[in-house]
Amino acid sequence: MEIAYGEAFARWGVEASPEDVGRAVRATWGEVASRQAAGAERWGGPEGETGFWRAFVQRVYSGVGGGPLPEGLLDELVEHFRDQGHWRVYPEVEAVLAALRDAGYRLLVVSNWDSTLPGLLDRLDLTRRFDAVVVSAIVGVSKPAREIFDAALKTAGVAAAEALHVGDSPSEDYDGARRAGLEALLLDRSGIAPDGFDTIRSLEALVPLLVP
Repeated sequence: MEIAYGEAFARWGVEASPEDVGRAVRATWGEVASRQAAGAERWGGPEGETGFWRAFVQRVYSGVGGGPLPEGLLDELVEHFRDQGHWRVYPEVEAVLAALRDAGYRLLVVSNWDSTLPGLLDRLDLTRRFDAVVVSAIVGVSKPAREIFDAALKTAGVAAAEALHVGDSPSEDYDGARRAGLEALLLDRSGIAPDGFDTIRSLEALVPLLVP
């Protein structure tokens, strides 16, 4: 996300490093989570998802020195993230998901995304690997809010103590899941996570942990 945002911002005259963009993105998600927890922000509203993303990208853009958000910039980013050609599935993913399904696990996607995610997963040929897709735009709140994890648990038909959440965000995925009562692992492919997290470097590590 940081690279895509940074490249798009540069085309509209605002130069920012991936690190600066990443900080602005994380800060913006933190603001969203705080406002949602206080009941002051939902994914809905008069402008729906478009309004949410306009406000979100505006906050990130302002966070790296941009002014009012150019409408063309928002359109560019929306199209970028909806295009399956801009996404890469890690090579171990399908084999790991197949092994977990064969072992009897129910597998769900729990994502801070809009309602286009199921279609994107279809085009990436991933939908068939999962039992359900739980999307923040449909639930109405984003990770790390407890409600999205509760929705996933209800969909899966399991208790929090029976579930494991794996994600790459220390705050949204790991801390959010733990606060909701789930076990959690932080996917840290680069090996840069700070101390205090239970980490894996690849999804392949799940197989010896979960499959007898």
